[in-house]
Amino acid sequence: MPPTYDPPTSSPRRQSTHPTPSKVTLVWRFVCLLMTLFFFMAALFNINDSDWYLWVPIYGVPWLVSLPLVIKPELLETKVWTYISVIHLTLCCAYCLYTVVLVFEAINGQLTNPLKHEEGREMAGLLIVIAWLTICRFTNIGRPGDIVSNKTMMSALLVMTITLAVLPLFIWSLCLVSDWHTRLGHCKDMFVIGVVS
Repeated sequence: MPPTYDPPTSSPRRQSTHPTPSKVTLVWRFVCLLMTLFFFMAALFNINDSDWYLWVPIYGVPWLVSLPLVIKPELLETKVWTYISVIHLTLCCAYCLYTVVLVFEAINGQLTNPLKHEEGREMAGLLIVIAWLTICRFTNIGRPGDIVSNKTMMSALLVMTITLAVLPLFIWSLCLVSDWHTRLGHCKDMFVIGVVS
């Protein structure tokens, strides 16, 4: 017997070709926006640094990688995005190992806040870049079409990502409060005023 066709009993609803973004996707885009702003400001502030040619690209590449994720998260799946992020992540990991050696030399084996030294602040910046690129590349946050199988793990990753986005901006903003930049170790040399002779 040939198969029969049963017409639908009710008219199908018109379905949108663009799915509405989930709450996780919206939060992910907001976090990407925060990190885009952070990396842009970090690259901008390092233009006047003596080794700007090193630090502007270190912060500029994550800025350029994060910017499209705000606009179109599907770019996480492109080969160009993947290659750029993995190569930059690898280079930052290698430079971070070198910076660890510099920090140990700077603190001379003393128990001190490493952020008081330029090398410690550089290492902290590299760790932020490494953590951000690792989260972007090796988790499924914000990836289109991925189904979250472990909501607890996804929530933990999202909290870590939000913390990673907000904490550096908060710590950095403390240096802009009144005269706190003279009292906080991580603000040392943030405001360099030239002496006119």
